[in-house]
Amino acid sequence: MSLVKAFGLQWPRNQENLDELEDLAGHKSGIYILYHGAMPVYIGRGMMFSRLKQHSHEVSRKNQYWDRFSWFVVANTKYERELESLLLEALPFYVRSLNKQTGRLPRKDLYKHVSDDLNYVALPTLPPLRRKR
Repeated sequence: MSLVKAFGLQWPRNQENLDELEDLAGHKSGIYILYHGAMPVYIGRGMMFSRLKQHSHEVSRKNQYWDRFSWFVVANTKYERELESLLLEALPFYVRSLNKQTGRLPRKDLYKHVSDDLNYVALPTLPPLRRKR
């Protein structure tokens, strides 16, 4: 059994795509991501069509900040909250700038690195810019 039953990636925000989402996902619950260009700015869950419709209204605080969306219908709705938390925890806070909440993964399962050694992997240096002649 797969975790995701249906999904759409990087759909442009327009009425045609919102209508298509309503036809495909109906009034199903799921997880959605709002993008500004290619950068995710909001991660949410709930009745996707109605939530996206709310976010597109002119009175919405998020209205002006997104132009694309991705959506995921999760096979078992009891996993939605945990998947949303996973996405919220994985992305840095400045990337998902419109989210007020953070992920709430169970802290009893959190493993921290034990090494105090701060020797990170050396990243390659970028080549110098070529000068125009």
